[in-house]
Amino acid sequence: MREYLWFACGVTVSAILFAALLFNNFWKRSAGRLASEDRADKDAAVHNGTAAGGPALDTDTAPDEKRTAASSSGYDYEVFLSFRGPDTRVGITNFLYTSLVDKGIRTYRDDKDLPCGQVVGPELLKAIHQSKISIPIFSKGYATSRWCLEELAHIVKCKKTRGQIIIPIFYDVTPSEVRLRTGVYVEALSLHETRKRYSDETIREWKAALEEAANIKGYDLQSMRNRGEGEFAKQVVQDVLVALKTRYLVVSDCVVGIDHHVDEFMQMMGTQIQETRIVGIYGMGGVGKTTLAKFIFNQLSPDFENCCFLSNIRETSELYGVERVQNQLLSGVLRQNWLIIENSSEGSRMIEERISSKKVLLLLDDVDNEIQLNALMGKRDWFGEGSKLIITTRNRDLLNDHEVDYTHDLTCMNLDQSMQLFSRHAFKRESPLDEYVTLSKKAVDIAGGLPLALEVIGSLLSRTNKERWDDKLKAFKKTPREVQRKLKVSYDALDDRQKHIFLDIGCLFIGWDVDTVIHAWDEDKYSPRETIEFLQHLSLIKIEKDKKLEMHDHLRDLAREITRQECKRRDANQRRVWDHKEAFELLKTRETKGKVEAICLEFDHRKQYHFTYGDFYRLPGLTFLHVDSLNLHEPVIGDFRAQWRLYWHNMPSEAAQALIPGRRSGLLPKLRWLSWHNYPLKFDFTEFSLINLAFLDLSRSKLKESWDGWSRIKMAKNLKVLNLTGCKHLKKTPDLSANVKLERLILEKCSFLEEIDGSIGQLRHLVLLNLNFCKKLRHLPKQLCDMESLELLIHETSIEEMPEC
Repeated sequence: MREYLWFACGVTVSAILFAALLFNNFWKRSAGRLASEDRADKDAAVHNGTAAGGPALDTDTAPDEKRTAASSSGYDYEVFLSFRGPDTRVGITNFLYTSLVDKGIRTYRDDKDLPCGQVVGPELLKAIHQSKISIPIFSKGYATSRWCLEELAHIVKCKKTRGQIIIPIFYDVTPSEVRLRTGVYVEALSLHETRKRYSDETIREWKAALEEAANIKGYDLQSMRNRGEGEFAKQVVQDVLVALKTRYLVVSDCVVGIDHHVDEFMQMMGTQIQETRIVGIYGMGGVGKTTLAKFIFNQLSPDFENCCFLSNIRETSELYGVERVQNQLLSGVLRQNWLIIENSSEGSRMIEERISSKKVLLLLDDVDNEIQLNALMGKRDWFGEGSKLIITTRNRDLLNDHEVDYTHDLTCMNLDQSMQLFSRHAFKRESPLDEYVTLSKKAVDIAGGLPLALEVIGSLLSRTNKERWDDKLKAFKKTPREVQRKLKVSYDALDDRQKHIFLDIGCLFIGWDVDTVIHAWDEDKYSPRETIEFLQHLSLIKIEKDKKLEMHDHLRDLAREITRQECKRRDANQRRVWDHKEAFELLKTRETKGKVEAICLEFDHRKQYHFTYGDFYRLPGLTFLHVDSLNLHEPVIGDFRAQWRLYWHNMPSEAAQALIPGRRSGLLPKLRWLSWHNYPLKFDFTEFSLINLAFLDLSRSKLKESWDGWSRIKMAKNLKVLNLTGCKHLKKTPDLSANVKLERLILEKCSFLEEIDGSIGQLRHLVLLNLNFCKKLRHLPKQLCDMESLELLIHETSIEEMPEC
């Protein structure tokens, strides 16, 4: 009997241990969503008093997004399944998960892949973030679960920020119900609002996510009742495989301000557009063209079996020829290794023959010239109906010359976007830490809205102690090397005349009127109007609405650094000297500076400056001289300012002839541009050679009709622009009949001007006469009647009627 009892006890203990083991294994498999959902359903029934047939709300704890681990640029999973366990776990979700895994597709289902002991919320959000495709399975109870709604909101966020693909499955609800038009989803969201457990902002985010997901083309099982769930799962797997065959392009996690750009493109070339579309994105280097193009590519790729991304076309073509890129295109679309292409003509023929019947999604990144574009997409009919082609380039002209349906000028970021992008790189968060706000504003200001600069500066500062930020920021005022290297690509592609004008603008002409600046260069040698237009199309310069030339700060710094480096390589003086201190030092040196072409000087009215004829004589190649003075508008005692500034030391004529042979030929014989604000009347204007002078600016000078220099100006037979703005002592304009090529005469703010000399009627090339704010001017000469092409500006004058003609 005792032996029997011992035997019975042993059997009982074994059974208990075996049961415990089974329970433990079951618990490990079921921990996660099932436990929280069951607990939530019970809580909802007990605490919420849910009526039979009404929606029961899950109250599982929300994930703490602040603790979400930052993902890498890679993808841990290919597919993420979002579902409500009690509704679909055993059926469609299980079929789908098993089928995906059987095909070798890395699929995340939280009750399978969540490591034991990990916090559910952050891990799940990280899994969504690191998946290429998300498949939300909408069932009747999906919207009752806060957990499901949080998942969906994060999925939609990843679609916008990472280009993640969403494939919705409408299991036992219709897309209309998910859009919150009617049905159980409306009831569920209303109950969430009634319980007031979640903020209004959270509810709005859930609603927006539901509506956006419901508007995506997916699978409506209600309209496919004659198919079993297993068969349907196989079809979804096939479509997932097609989507994954595309080169899903990796995009940085730190992208900011891209949504509206993507939306704009999707309206132009989304799935609702059936015909072939070609779009182009242009802008300066580092502005984010490739990033935007990748987002659009990822959004469109699920609808294409034939996708191809050709990166760095400019660089590849330079190193290996455009034939290499043609080979990549054929191999990418046809998914097979291609034979070596002997020449670009043969490659173009192969592309047309092999691809013309296929609907293709093609991204051509960093196209540099027309040869590349013609070799890769010579004609629209090289690609099948419904194809979508995206081109990125720095050269807007390329897009104008081809059959491009839509072009987009991608410009720099605004201040808020810049701060957000900088913060993501510097602090791994959306905004700077409180103690770093002022320093961050300085960093953002230095970057000038250029995404590449924001990324580089933010990343470098992220590894720097706060105490060293000021020193680093001072160093960053000089454009970071990585940013300059990226920008220099555009400069290197220019020809010599384009490089010359780009450097001139960067060093001398930022902020000047383009119609005025055009005369700084010889028309035959530089074709300045055409060249400036080309630089604008390359996004190297901008022309604002007021016709002022502008250039991004980093491009300006690039131009000036190139100018400095040229000087060092040639062991000669700098060609363009824009720094006033450097200009004074240059004038003091006694050797001839034959290579110097441009100088900017700035005088302080409180100091005296002594120059000799020889100081300027030693600049025989100078074509540009700009002189200005400081503190012109500060109050001064008496007539102190009139007594200053410039003392011109003329040498005796005999000494001049001995020291400076050929002096009688005139000073600065190549001078084309003379801008001397507040010109000192004691300075002998007759010394300058005016043979080649095209631009003369004597603004704010005390010129009168009796000034001796007027007779000298008559010698400027090639003068195109005369600017006398703010010459308040001038009552009548001089006789300008000798300046027959004059095109622009600017007399703005000559507040005591009373008369325009009749000789103006002989200036047949004059296209602009600016008399704005000449308040004492009452009459105009009748000679203006014959000047039909003249633009006349008379704002804030006393002119009441035009002359009778």
